[in-house]
Amino acid sequence: MRRAVVLAALLLALVPSVAAADGGPVTARSEVDRTTMTIGDQVLLTVTVDLAKGYDLLSPGVPRAIGDFEVVDVLTVLQTRLTDGSTRVQLRYVLTTFDLGQKQVPQIVVGYRDANGQAGQAPTQGPLVIAVKSVIAPGEDVSDIKPLKPPLPMPVAQGDLLARAAPFAAVALLLVLIAALALRVARRRRIALDEVGVTRAAREALDELERVAELRLPEQGRTLEHYDLVSAALRRFLGRRYGVVADARTARELRRDLERASVPRAQVELLCEVLGDAESVRYEERSIFPARAQKTMRELIESMRKSVVAEEYELVRGGATA
Repeated sequence: MRRAVVLAALLLALVPSVAAADGGPVTARSEVDRTTMTIGDQVLLTVTVDLAKGYDLLSPGVPRAIGDFEVVDVLTVLQTRLTDGSTRVQLRYVLTTFDLGQKQVPQIVVGYRDANGQAGQAPTQGPLVIAVKSVIAPGEDVSDIKPLKPPLPMPVAQGDLLARAAPFAAVALLLVLIAALALRVARRRRIALDEVGVTRAAREALDELERVAELRLPEQGRTLEHYDLVSAALRRFLGRRYGVVADARTARELRRDLERASVPRAQVELLCEVLGDAESVRYEERSIFPARAQKTMRELIESMRKSVVAEEYELVRGGATA
């Protein structure tokens, strides 16, 4: 009887320590919106991380694959402040696969930093199993599905073949001559433009943005350096392209100046959005995940390529009149 009482007391003493281990300052769990899918379909993976007050989640990066699945898209991170002062962060990934069978989403480990700046890690629960099935149901009749057939060969006499090929050869030769002539004219105009000192603000900004994009600084945790470089390139572009005073001006002030300069509204919105992000990162210490930084960089580079086309057209016209 005494031995049973002692054993019960030991078990009661262990219960608080086990609960404390399960309810640590940072917990992570993962879930999927389905456990059965058809090959090629998409499944949503959500990684929920609860962080105690004073704890911050480290950037998880943008993975290309998670376990047996390919990452199709990374959705916007959801962040919620709970009533007890803790923070809940939800990382969402759209996954797919083109292999049949039992596929796994492995245990995921997220990094965090505590109030003292010490780094730590928190794993999710064990792997999640998803059954990937074929679009053809078991027992379904597939006899009506026919394989693709190559086109039937058509006999052509050698004389006819040469007669048909002659016009195409002549057209190809004419296109080559036109291309060579256009290249020579463009080269002469470019030399003339360089001699008169015409600037290429959009081209230089595009080259700098593509260089910064290749550095992949946000994925390395160097978000502030990334936005400083992008902001400097955009401000140089705005000053040289539209003649506005871009240095030491806020994004809101630049928006008014660009609207007065008749800059396209879509370009104004994009440029001011990126400059606003740069200001919030530097002065408000805002955290921007790499997925958002990559998305805005892609949109920015595409917009700058359109500006390069317009700029080259203006430069050619200026060189022709000069």
